[in-house]
Amino acid sequence: MNNKRKSNLKPYSTTCSEQFNDFDSKYGYKLRPKIIKPKHVSIIGGGIASSCAAYALTKEGIKVTLYCKDNALAEGASSNAIGALYPLLHQQKDDISLFYQQAFWRARALYNEVSQQGFDFPHSWCGLLEIAYKESLVKRQEKFAKLGTWPATLIHKISAKQASKIANITLSNGGLFMPNAGWIAPQSLVKQMINAAKATGMLTVNTNVLVNKIEQVQPIDEQVKKDKTNKDKIHWRLSTNIGNFDASVLVVCGGAEAIGTNFIKQLPFTSVQGQITSMKTNTKINALSTVICHKGYLTPNSSLSQHQGIHCIGATFKKNNTSIIATKKDDEFNLNMLSSCLPELAKEINWTEQDISASKARIRCMTPDHMPMVGAMPDIKKHRETYPHLAKDRNWKYSQVAPMVNNLYVMMGFGARGLCSAPLAADILTADLCGTPYPVNNEMLFNLSPNRFVIRDIIRRKV
Repeated sequence: MNNKRKSNLKPYSTTCSEQFNDFDSKYGYKLRPKIIKPKHVSIIGGGIASSCAAYALTKEGIKVTLYCKDNALAEGASSNAIGALYPLLHQQKDDISLFYQQAFWRARALYNEVSQQGFDFPHSWCGLLEIAYKESLVKRQEKFAKLGTWPATLIHKISAKQASKIANITLSNGGLFMPNAGWIAPQSLVKQMINAAKATGMLTVNTNVLVNKIEQVQPIDEQVKKDKTNKDKIHWRLSTNIGNFDASVLVVCGGAEAIGTNFIKQLPFTSVQGQITSMKTNTKINALSTVICHKGYLTPNSSLSQHQGIHCIGATFKKNNTSIIATKKDDEFNLNMLSSCLPELAKEINWTEQDISASKARIRCMTPDHMPMVGAMPDIKKHRETYPHLAKDRNWKYSQVAPMVNNLYVMMGFGARGLCSAPLAADILTADLCGTPYPVNNEMLFNLSPNRFVIRDIIRRKV
């Protein structure tokens, strides 16, 4: 699909019907705003989402300023020593699976592209094995194989013997193997993607800048006021710990810490704490050559110099917990989870608390439907006023385009799957801002749009 910009578009405006691509005028709330390609974009964040957005936008010739609250990049959820890259797949081709399988291939392509440019980072496409450690998972494995929904290059069934050969250790169960999955060092990846973006000369990174508030600011220049073509050129003011900054177009890519930001707090994001535990390798597990998933996960021996001889296990999942203090109790949980799911392997490895090298707790930003949000920030009050009849008839036809907040975009809610989904989300954001063709179909665009939750609430009479 080619969404060409129209010559009569107003700079940075998202208020007129001609500024939306009209794939289905019967459902105006599904249409995305189109703006004139901006010269500069400001991004709030410092992890995988913001690095992917910055990389994609600078490649399109847009100057980007990144505001990171920490003293270095990737100190939040992207700071784990090792992260697994693999798609979330169900037995059928539902919306979630279709998104994550496309996102997975895009992530692989992007990370290879960055590495081949000389901005390398520790990673291995060693595959990932979902162990069928209980009867219900064995049945799921058999159903996967019978349906044949996904190509073998993405996922396929293997026996215990095959699993043991692939993993290079003895395993008692087979499972589903993803041959093109693997692991990445997220913190190194983020920094190298930022370095690649900086190499274009289009990126400025400001660390130790905590954005406390964002607010819309009308143009104050009298000449601009008189110029009707610029009457909608709202810009944003960022109130921070070191003063105010202005932005013509603002993208919020923060993690869970951004949930409470004004405007953003209207969206249904939640925080979930996760703790991972780094374990010292030994002769029983050192040969592991693929990522293993059970109820949690177990990574191969890291090649990172600062984490060499380490395997990561985890992770906890605590809703509405905002603590980033690692606890002994959660380390015990991770060890016990490995023992309960893979008792024979755990007994063979024989890890104890004395084998713990380090622990880390970080906060993930989640959405109710486990899909990220990417797109223009909806004007929620105007949504309710514009589409009231959806509460009586969910199929009621509305041609009115969705009212959005001018020049404010959201790219958040990646949960524990930012490594997989952030690159594709960044491509969608770039298409929003640059008028380039979207990489996904129209239904998927709406499935990822921040206003999907507003429409659902209207339909369910929750507002």
